[in-house]
Amino acid sequence: MRFAVRLGITLVLLLTLLGLGIHYGATYDENWPHPSGDQLQEDYDEFTGDHQLVFGEVQSISEDTMTIHVTDSADEVAAELEITHHDATDRVDPGGFVQVYGVLESDRTMTADELVVVNEDNTAEQYKLLTSIAGVLLAIAYFFRHWKFTLTKFGFEPRPNKEETQDG
Repeated sequence: MRFAVRLGITLVLLLTLLGLGIHYGATYDENWPHPSGDQLQEDYDEFTGDHQLVFGEVQSISEDTMTIHVTDSADEVAAELEITHHDATDRVDPGGFVQVYGVLESDRTMTADELVVVNEDNTAEQYKLLTSIAGVLLAIAYFFRHWKFTLTKFGFEPRPNKEETQDG
């Protein structure tokens, strides 16, 4: 396949991907069935009495309750919720991040049906980021160990094996 055809196909696919990303960003909020921090801050009472999914940073934890902060788009505290009936006492510390699905009550409490720990503490996010960077660097190093870039073909080609270069 000629270079111009490959470039054209690549551009069409990249523009399609860009269009899908823009459409997703434009329609995300209206299609998400659960309240954001901004919506909780504006009209908390609209969401009470129903099952909701909220995300928040753990502030304090005890055997029977957990206090979390739900933030808005400006990263300010939009709601402070007290979570009851949770089972995460030994899985999360203050500074951790959780997802809670349950019934949102009018007294700023939430009865948790399900609680998922996203980050156990405030160092978990940095650990995840550093291990991801290390994995990407290892994958790139492995790729370039077996492939090389050539300007003449403007592409990649396999590197010759060590046995081939010694024999030939």
